[in-house]
Amino acid sequence: MSRPYSSGQTGIAVLALIIALVALGISAYTYFQVTQRVDLQTQLTRMQDLVERGRQEIGDALRRLEEQVRGSQSKELSPRQ
Repeated sequence: MSRPYSSGQTGIAVLALIIALVALGISAYTYFQVTQRVDLQTQLTRMQDLVERGRQEIGDALRRLEEQVRGSQSKELSPRQ
């Protein structure tokens, strides 16, 4: 009578299980790395938007300041002429 599982087949099954567990570990590690990169990319995009808005606000403030300074200069020059 033959045995349903010989020692060679059990060894191959154990090896296949180990390979499957290693593959599962690698895929889980890769998944977490990708999700962290997506989070970093999202944060980077948000930071770029904030920097752009800040740059625009500073530009607007400088433009208003320049208008005030040039306006006061023209008012000072007008009476003297």
